[in-house]
Amino acid sequence: MHYCIGDVHGCYDELVALVNIIEERDKDAKIIFLGDFPDRGPKVWETLSWMLDHVFSDARYQSIQGNHEQMILQWYVKWIDWYKKQPLSSRVLGLSGPDEPRTNYDFYEVAKAHHALKPYTINKLMAAFIAMPFHITVEVPGKNGPVIYDIAHAWYTPSYPEDSYDQQMVNLWARKCDGNYENDHIIIHGHTPTITEAYAYDPDTAPGMIAYRKNAINIDGGCVYRHLAPNFPCMLCAICLETLEEIYPMSLEERMGEEKAARYRATFLNSTSPFRQQMLSLLP
Repeated sequence: MHYCIGDVHGCYDELVALVNIIEERDKDAKIIFLGDFPDRGPKVWETLSWMLDHVFSDARYQSIQGNHEQMILQWYVKWIDWYKKQPLSSRVLGLSGPDEPRTNYDFYEVAKAHHALKPYTINKLMAAFIAMPFHITVEVPGKNGPVIYDIAHAWYTPSYPEDSYDQQMVNLWARKCDGNYENDHIIIHGHTPTITEAYAYDPDTAPGMIAYRKNAINIDGGCVYRHLAPNFPCMLCAICLETLEEIYPMSLEERMGEEKAARYRATFLNSTSPFRQQMLSLLP
């Protein structure tokens, strides 16, 4: 079956645990990541190394390009131009300079700490980012014909041409929290964590877990923000496209402790999303 996993952001331990749980249940699982492997998290380099070893465009593990991969690609164009202008001695010693381009977030610092700021190391990573598409469509069997999922990092606008610049910008950057009212495809996306205000005060949403809107599923639980939002689970989220089963790397009790988990369950898990029920009705 097909599974989608939301924004990883260097949460390597949760990534490995989640993939293991999925594959224990389904040894032939096809997993699509929603991008944003780098930046912010505790184990960014370990996450990127895992990505390089496992994620390929024609493999069981695939990934959409996220806005953080895009920002690093934009940085790389400037950085490689700077690097080529440095004297050979500086290149060999890995010396920095005041004019060396830095990334918007912490990728530069992480790569430097791992002695990876050299073209032969960085180029492989950039090639992997470039190979990631902006959007993937998956069809699964439904009660009355195929159920079609449009999968993108941030959002997918059905009325835009698939490969247009406008669509790509939406795929990478849009913040949509109100659902897909353009067609009957189901949009799977991340980018806007479900702990943000648009979700956290919605009675039909469990913030820090998967959120549902009209023909849309947000699987960015804000895993990397756990230390900033201790009253929410901030899970790394996965969903099965054939069943809409939600899968997490650990239980609420393991994530939050018994007392906080009990309060969270009583507050946020005492109702069923009507949007989820509607989408479930399409599946066998």
